[in-house]
Amino acid sequence: MELTETQKKIVNTAGNLIVRASAGTGKTHTMVAKIAKEIEENRNHRVIAAITFTIKAAREIKERLFVDTTGHFIGTNNSFAIEEVIKPFMKDAYGGQFDCEMTTDYSLKFENYEEGKTYISENCTLGSYEDNNKNFIFELALKILKRSEVARLYLQAKYFKIYVDEYQDCDTAMNEFFMYLTDLLNIDLFIVGDDKQSLYTWRGARPEAFKGILTKSNFKSIFMGDNFRSNKQIQNYSNLLFEETSRLYDEQTSLDNIVLLSCTEQDWIQKIKSFWDVDKTSALLRFSNANAENAANVLCDYGMDFKFTPKAPIEDISNDTGWLYYAIAQYLLVDTYSVFDFIYDIPSGTEEDSKIKSKLERYLQVIRANVADENQFNEKVSDLARFLGYGTQLKDLSALYDTISTDKYINSFISDNIKHRAMTFHSSKGLQFDQVILFVEDYNLRDEVSFYNHYVATTRAKSKLIFISIKENYGTRLFYQNIAKRLGQSGLTLEKLVTITS
Repeated sequence: MELTETQKKIVNTAGNLIVRASAGTGKTHTMVAKIAKEIEENRNHRVIAAITFTIKAAREIKERLFVDTTGHFIGTNNSFAIEEVIKPFMKDAYGGQFDCEMTTDYSLKFENYEEGKTYISENCTLGSYEDNNKNFIFELALKILKRSEVARLYLQAKYFKIYVDEYQDCDTAMNEFFMYLTDLLNIDLFIVGDDKQSLYTWRGARPEAFKGILTKSNFKSIFMGDNFRSNKQIQNYSNLLFEETSRLYDEQTSLDNIVLLSCTEQDWIQKIKSFWDVDKTSALLRFSNANAENAANVLCDYGMDFKFTPKAPIEDISNDTGWLYYAIAQYLLVDTYSVFDFIYDIPSGTEEDSKIKSKLERYLQVIRANVADENQFNEKVSDLARFLGYGTQLKDLSALYDTISTDKYINSFISDNIKHRAMTFHSSKGLQFDQVILFVEDYNLRDEVSFYNHYVATTRAKSKLIFISIKENYGTRLFYQNIAKRLGQSGLTLEKLVTITS
């Protein structure tokens, strides 16, 4: 893909930069192009870190990069804080009692910082806070940096640039950590995100922290608003949900690409059939997994082959062994995933890993041979983990076994072969479909969080957006009331943006 003028400006801008990237604007494509350019132009020993929220996102960045990334860090937020700060420098910051091989278990919950630190000294295990709005890992990492000059010098000597993706999902502790890196250690940051796509305020994400960086004097800022995914009518609707993008509205004469169907609980499926194209990819997005699964079952009963694709249990594993479970699941479920892909997924891997290919292949083949027996399967996965220097926990092993032995979770790994899917809108983030079906009752639009959710859901659609409006539904009534208020700020009504049928 050629870069647009705005994307070229982002790639060529030096120093601290924050990019506000609306949905469908080519955020990942642009970030990868910038990473590749800056790696190639670097003339010293220093490296970059590309930090994401998920193993899946980190893998996508690796796959898209066409430059040698050996020695560079491409991984998750937590893995960066743990592997680059906590494990190597906690002893220097807090003393010899922390000189141990640390593991992570986020099911361990601490009420306060001192309790978490004491647990590490006694058990060599990192946990998390009981309060989801607080982040023990990043609070610990920042305190270590402030206490350890060696840690500060290490990061300054190693990294010339740190790239952070989906910054709107960072919580307070993460934001303080990253701002310390640039404000105090003078490490350049490239930050990309979109507060309109923040889905995780319930677990502490602070989109206002992202917006706050836009006003920092040591950051340049660039806005990406050109949506290459959705057609103009869908862009118009989604842009009008927020004041800062409402100026992008461009009146269209045809309103055929967004249809609002006024339905009953009994006739919504029949009405969809008049507008849904079986030959195009589609997704039905609901707020809850239960509603998504139920909708998929009902649609299948009426000859519409939708498959429910929930988030797999292993996707909630965020400790340092999480990559291994995900890699094993892909090896077992994805035909094109080989031992070479497995080697590629080893964190901070090098070319040396290819020397253990035959041993890895034997371990993986033994795991495959024992999928029928959960106890044997868990034992063989643990053997592989030990071989690679990782620990396992029974609950994580159970999550892996549940993932690879349950049809609805398997669907999420072979989703490229599934034309019509039902899932939550949280799971749809980062995906795109020709047609998207939404129930307006899922978006009461009483607060910005609901608008964020609605924005993410609507911007998954490329060419067709179908709203299901169930009559006499409380959530539906709230949607109408609040969308009217928001659109009214631009002097528009729902009728001027969508085709409404009864």
